[in-house]
Amino acid sequence: MIPVYRQSDIKAFDHTLASNGMVESAISRAGYSVFALASKLLGGCYGKRVTAIYGPGNNGRDTLVAAKHLRLAGAVVSEVGYGTEEFMDESSYIGADLVVDGCFGVGLSRPFHVPPLDPGVPVLAVDVPSGLDGDKGTVIGTSVAAAVTLCLSGVKLGVLVAQGPEFCGDVYLADLGIGDLGSPMLQEFLVEDDDLFWLVNRRQRTDHKWSHSVAVIAGSPGMAGAARLVCSAAYLAGAGIVHLYTDMGDQCGDYGVETVVHKADLFTQDTQGKEALFSDISERFKSLVIGPGLGRGSGVTELVERAVSCRLPLVIDADGISAVPSIEWLASRISPDHPGVILTPHQGELKALLGRSAAQYGEDYSKEDICSFAREFALRSGASLLIKGGPTVVSSPRGGCYITSAPSSSLAVAGSGDVLSGMIGAAISYQGDLAILAAVTAHLHGLAGRSLSSGLSGELANRARQILSRFKGTRTANRDHSFQKPMPIEGNLVAGSQLLGGHTHGLV
Repeated sequence: MIPVYRQSDIKAFDHTLASNGMVESAISRAGYSVFALASKLLGGCYGKRVTAIYGPGNNGRDTLVAAKHLRLAGAVVSEVGYGTEEFMDESSYIGADLVVDGCFGVGLSRPFHVPPLDPGVPVLAVDVPSGLDGDKGTVIGTSVAAAVTLCLSGVKLGVLVAQGPEFCGDVYLADLGIGDLGSPMLQEFLVEDDDLFWLVNRRQRTDHKWSHSVAVIAGSPGMAGAARLVCSAAYLAGAGIVHLYTDMGDQCGDYGVETVVHKADLFTQDTQGKEALFSDISERFKSLVIGPGLGRGSGVTELVERAVSCRLPLVIDADGISAVPSIEWLASRISPDHPGVILTPHQGELKALLGRSAAQYGEDYSKEDICSFAREFALRSGASLLIKGGPTVVSSPRGGCYITSAPSSSLAVAGSGDVLSGMIGAAISYQGDLAILAAVTAHLHGLAGRSLSSGLSGELANRARQILSRFKGTRTANRDHSFQKPMPIEGNLVAGSQLLGGHTHGLV
């Protein structure tokens, strides 16, 4: 996973570099990385025209180093300083093949006004586009719209959240070869393709089908499709056997050949019958998924409560989330030694749950600081939280927060969430950190969505399995940790293309 930095982390990092006399070395390496990517974007430097706009801080110094290398490589470079007359003069940008934006980085604290750049000329932003808040991903004044953003040493949170993706374009990362000197214990990480190793080669020689068994409580009259998608996705994501417990009335559904279906009177059976049902589930299975297509009757809350009491790794999705009375209700029922509960809401479901809870959050919590919110939710509730969207964010009660930018608009289709809950159910039937497994599974789910030209929920899990199979054979290809070769950090595994490696740090 790639560490994600906030402004406070960068200040601590810069302070340590200064204390160790490494600032000049860091600027030299950063400038060369900018040059290397600019050269790639230009398709060679000789005869190309580059405008380098620079500010008063280290981003400006990085840009001037890059300008020197570009000039030595044969480019015609004009340097335009922030605050000069030339900066707001339209003629300063005429005829450029590329603009390098190094005015301001994560330290921006006052409104920025974008100069009159030619919209037809691509912009390479250094670290973050000038005008973008490096922590929140919101715009301070106006922001440069970059075609490519090169993050230095680590990815900045503002690049990934809120308006960040709109202004950053394709995101690259340059490992400057300096390490994480002075960095605190980071809690936020970006999931990358190489993290799919968490999902492959996990079965042991002595495993059998019950070693990774998944129970599913889903479906209701008219909602057979939700149950089918959960069960089929669980199988395709590695479950050994899947049992579906459903109250479908007289409706027959197609749940896949391998799925064992139990017609259960989930809402009408007496207390003794429910206790026997959930006792059997807790003894036989390794994980449990509850909620998709279950309906919103008065008895769903009791089912969710009993599911939590099973003390199995648990996914609560869709109607299961709607049945959770409040964050405080969760906290009172999830014991500290519970193997793990994760909620997987979209924004609407999450807003409704917050409205039922005593904890107060602003309407724009996701725009302000979605990672801090997600961590606070997990700490208050005792449950991990997966917030679907672009990006998808997963938090852990232990404080970790994992971000994936893989999900795309092709996932905005009925049933894609059911597929994700089934895939996560399978992933957590194996041993491992529940939040990390869920985050990596969401990344795989997003890659599968990107590989589809249209939203076809029934194809998502199958496409995810194909991607995972290809990853097993290619995961060591093209990995380069050199600062001389910035690497793309998102969207680098798409159906039909070769797996590209990225910058990888171990978890802190």
